[in-house]
Amino acid sequence: MTRKKKDMSNEKPAAAVAFLDALGQLQAEAAIAEKKLADWAQLDERIQENLANASNVVALDVGGTVFKTSKDTLLRVEGSYFHALLGSGHWKPDSPGEAYFLDLDPNVFHRVLVFLRTGKVSMEGMTTVDRGEFKSMMEYLKLNEALKVAEMRWDPTLRAPEMALTNDARSIERSATNANQWKAAIVGAALEGCVRIRVDDPKQTFYVGVGPKVGFDGHTSNSLNACYYFTSNTGQIARKGSAVATLAAIRAGDVVTIRRGPSQLEFALNDGRSCQVDLVDVAEELFPVVFMAYAGTKVTIVDEL
Repeated sequence: MTRKKKDMSNEKPAAAVAFLDALGQLQAEAAIAEKKLADWAQLDERIQENLANASNVVALDVGGTVFKTSKDTLLRVEGSYFHALLGSGHWKPDSPGEAYFLDLDPNVFHRVLVFLRTGKVSMEGMTTVDRGEFKSMMEYLKLNEALKVAEMRWDPTLRAPEMALTNDARSIERSATNANQWKAAIVGAALEGCVRIRVDDPKQTFYVGVGPKVGFDGHTSNSLNACYYFTSNTGQIARKGSAVATLAAIRAGDVVTIRRGPSQLEFALNDGRSCQVDLVDVAEELFPVVFMAYAGTKVTIVDEL
């Protein structure tokens, strides 16, 4: 008895079937992705149209106080709350005078507008509670990432390699390499308001203050005499190499505050007694600086805003 051969001419190999199934799935996913891209493009077009049609002057009713500013100012930071407010089409002015209502503290909000106008921030004259309120407000308004960019950090390009950076370049520590040789670092942004520097570990002696970036040398202490600075172990305040006042010696955990005014600098320790130092050149740009020689000396920029 002969067995009939099975006719395979119309059957597809299993591998081919699997391939076709996978191809079909990929095509379906590609179609979904293409539709999503088209939807996003349509949404973006609608947002851009809404932003273009928004008034060039925008009124904001912030906790009962009305602020008026330009549309360009409010849209300075991409992806912020104000982009959604003006671009989504979901919100309309809901206060007298065609103002948008924001349930925020007006006493703090004006600093948000300063930041949007200038890209710079200052918490000069604010209490600790106010500073916390400001940072929470910036987070709510989706401006916190832009705020981080504006914050002061030690400049990685203008420091000796023995000055190690951590904490997103806000902390700096003297390494053991070439110990007992003076090394220095400077902040990237000029001081315009107030900077607070916490002393994590003072070791023996170090200098902290402000100075010019022009001619700054991070590999020696040669730039010190061009600076205004606080000597850690004696509490002495110096102006361009000459002692002018004395506060207390710095201990671990202390916070050095330096404020710049139109014609003076103010040095304070732990928000206690302070001293004012007249500026030699009121037009000179000054940047926070630190000089260290002893391994383990460490400071951190805190609440400089």
